[in-house]
Amino acid sequence: MPHLQFETTIGLDRAAKHDFADAVTELYADHMATGTGHVAVTIHTLADGFFSLGRLEPDADAVMLNADIREGREFEQQRTFVRAAFETAHEQWAIPTANMYAVVTEHSGEQFHEYDRVLSSWEANEADTGAD
Repeated sequence: MPHLQFETTIGLDRAAKHDFADAVTELYADHMATGTGHVAVTIHTLADGFFSLGRLEPDADAVMLNADIREGREFEQQRTFVRAAFETAHEQWAIPTANMYAVVTEHSGEQFHEYDRVLSSWEANEADTGAD
C-alpha cells in the first residue's frame, strides 16, 4: 500500500483534495504499474502556511511529497511519477513546480499492512493483475 503524503501551504476544501487524490492515484497506478485499490493519499494543509525550504522565499506557497512505496520500481518510474504529481499540483493548485520537493522511500512488501493481509513485494506482473 503506497502512502503518498502531500503537505502544502495553501488552503484546500474537501472537494479539491478529493480531485487531487483521484488524479494522483491514477498517475501512481499508471507510472508504477499497479492497481488503485491499495493506494493511500493524504493531503495536509498547513494552517499557518509554514513551510521552509532553503531556496524559497519565506512566504512562498509550496508542496512537499513523502512517498512510501514498495521496492522494485525502476528509478525512471519513480522520477516520472514525481514529476507528473508535481505537474498535477501545479495545474490544480497554481503552485510553481520549482516550489515542490519529494522524498521517495522504498519498503519491502511485508512492511505494508492492511487489517486482513500484508502485501507482497512488488512484481512486474502487477501491471496486468493489479494489487487491489
